[in-house]
Amino acid sequence: MLSTNTIINEKEEKGKYLFPADQSVKNTEMHTDQLERTVIRFIQKLGIRPNLIGYHLLIKAILMAIKSPNLLKSLTKELYPKIAKDYGKNVKAVERNMRKAIESAYEYDPQRIQSVFYYKVDKPYISEVLSMAVESIRYEL
Repeated sequence: MLSTNTIINEKEEKGKYLFPADQSVKNTEMHTDQLERTVIRFIQKLGIRPNLIGYHLLIKAILMAIKSPNLLKSLTKELYPKIAKDYGKNVKAVERNMRKAIESAYEYDPQRIQSVFYYKVDKPYISEVLSMAVESIRYEL
């Protein structure tokens, strides 16, 4: 598949204007980049460290849930298995790594996590973090 730059250069060489489809490809790439950066900022706001496997799994889970919100209704039957397949892990390892990343952030600085939630939360469940992330990020974009 050709990159957007290749398509642009080929069309400029032929003296043709860009088609709207070319622009939508470019916008989609920018939107995906912006979305990923927003998700990473949210995870960092919680205080989850990037050296943890759960950090990367949570980013993937949030991105998937933003694109398909119905995944939030069946974490163990749909979301975790899809992530496990993408990362070559088993479903239990996916859940455990995400849970441990959240627990680690909570134990280090519970107030930091509390500041992200608009309601009183003790140690949040994965489902709470994912739901809050999806809601916050959709509002932000």
